[in-house]
Amino acid sequence: MAEVNVDEQLLELSEGRVLAYAEGGEPSSTEVVIFFHGVFGVGKVPTTTPPPLEERHVHCINPTLPGWGNSSSVPPHMTFHDYLYEVITALLTHLHPNSENLRLYIAGGSFGTVPAQMLYGAPYEKFPLGRHIAGLLLLAPFSPFHAHKEYNKCLTWPNYIMIGRPGYLLPFKLIPRIASLGMKGKVDTREHAEKFIHEFAFAKMTPVERELCERWKAKRGIKNGDEGKDLADMIYRSVQKTWDGFLALPSITHSGWGGYSPANLDEEHAKPVLIVLSHNDWEMKKMGEWLGSQLKNSRVRYEEGGHIAGMFVMDDIWQDFFSRIPQ
Repeated sequence: MAEVNVDEQLLELSEGRVLAYAEGGEPSSTEVVIFFHGVFGVGKVPTTTPPPLEERHVHCINPTLPGWGNSSSVPPHMTFHDYLYEVITALLTHLHPNSENLRLYIAGGSFGTVPAQMLYGAPYEKFPLGRHIAGLLLLAPFSPFHAHKEYNKCLTWPNYIMIGRPGYLLPFKLIPRIASLGMKGKVDTREHAEKFIHEFAFAKMTPVERELCERWKAKRGIKNGDEGKDLADMIYRSVQKTWDGFLALPSITHSGWGGYSPANLDEEHAKPVLIVLSHNDWEMKKMGEWLGSQLKNSRVRYEEGGHIAGMFVMDDIWQDFFSRIPQ
């Protein structure tokens, strides 16, 4: 039986499905941030609201993506993007039934930038609430493979095999199934998950990134050795109930994203975009730079360090992001 985090809530959907989510900040605010997590993540909000969000009295909503944690998987008869439009509409309608004055800020990290971009570029007839989007924040983003014809040059061979054409074309989700077998022993307990995230991210930090991490820990009162505990908890919870989200990764990245094409968005969709990249996160850096060259009204910001470098300077990133949004 999967755990339900004390901060997690479950929204009942049709056909017995549920969407897990966490929320923080000001529930009555018309300023709403929706943040999508990456691979091996669940919706979770910080214990303390970041100052730039607190100053704007923002309502923070962090959904758990379909097939991860306690969120139901995408129904077999639906595409990921259509299901995304449906569940996010249901979530916003549930939390903000009077949506006339909503201002939505869509954000995501790593794989979470895929659903974030799908909502940002969604046709308004399919996602009417998209008209309320005021800006898009992308941290270490994926590019849409159908539009970025040279995406494969941005991936290492292991990642290309997993989420590139091999992972997509081989039947029965064979590649992600094999990959999941290799991962299960690394994330089956919180202790194993903490060791995994330490080896994946914290052990590889540059001196500059390590200094930023130490400042981040001191500011939040995090003890030495505890810096990876929250991430490890999310990793563990994300696949405790099901691996459906992981197995669906190649089919989602190659799904066409609901027709979203960064260069072809009309002026009405071209709300301000901040793309945050890290110098040592080579794959995401290349895809993010391509996105920056395609998206109208976008700006690229660089951080020192690797894949999670933005986590240590999120207060400044939020401040930067909101400074570009017209009042």
